[in-house]
Amino acid sequence: MKFYYDPASSYCQRVLIALYEKDIPFTPIKVSLFDPEAREEYKKINPFAKIPTLETDSGEIFFEACIIIEYLDRQFPQQPCLLDPERILEIRSIERIIDVYINGGRQVLFDDSQRELELRGKKEVIKARRLLETACSLLDDRLQSQTWLVGEQFSLADCTAAPTLSYLRLVYDYQHLPNLTNYMRRLESRSAVARVQREGRVRMNQMLASLAYPLQLAPLAQSVC
Repeated sequence: MKFYYDPASSYCQRVLIALYEKDIPFTPIKVSLFDPEAREEYKKINPFAKIPTLETDSGEIFFEACIIIEYLDRQFPQQPCLLDPERILEIRSIERIIDVYINGGRQVLFDDSQRELELRGKKEVIKARRLLETACSLLDDRLQSQTWLVGEQFSLADCTAAPTLSYLRLVYDYQHLPNLTNYMRRLESRSAVARVQREGRVRMNQMLASLAYPLQLAPLAQSVC
C-alpha cells in the first residue's frame, strides 16, 4: 500500500495519525507539488494533483483524507476503531465542524496575516473569526466531561482535530478555552500524533519562514496526566 503525501500538510497528517494509531504497514511517497515535473507525474495517480492519495496493493486509488481513513478503518479493524458505527453521525458531524469552520477559518486568518497591515481585518475575516470562535467554543463545551471529541474513544474526529488545532495556533490563540487547551495537550502526548508533528515540523517552519510576513509554529504542548 502506497501513501502519497507531504509531511507538512494537515490533511496528510490526519491520515498518518490513523496509519500510526492502527499500526498499518505502508510505503510513504513524498510528493512535491511545487515541482512542475513531479506534479505532472503525480497527476497520473491523482488527476486533481491534490494530497493525500492512497493506492492499495490491488491498485485501488482513494482521494480525500476522511475517505482514506474510513477505508483504513474498514480494512484494518484492529483498535482503535476510528468510526464507531453507533456514533458515526456524531463523528462525521464533528469532523465537518472542524474542517469547515475551524480549518476554513484558520485559512482565512492565515491569508489575512499575509496582507499589508492596512488591508487586514475586512468583513469576511471578521465573519470567519466569529464562526471559528463559535466552533472552538462548541468543542470546548464537549470536552468538559469527556476525553476525546466523541466520548472516550479516539476517532476520526480526533485525527482531524490534531493537525488543525496545532496549525490554528499560528493565527489564533485558544488558551482562554481550558478544555480545548488540555485536549490539545492530550493529543500531543499521544505517540501517533507526536510522531506526525515531529515529521512535519521542520518542513512547515521552513515554509513559514519564507513568507512575506514570517510565522513560526507554537511550541508543542507539554504532556499532561
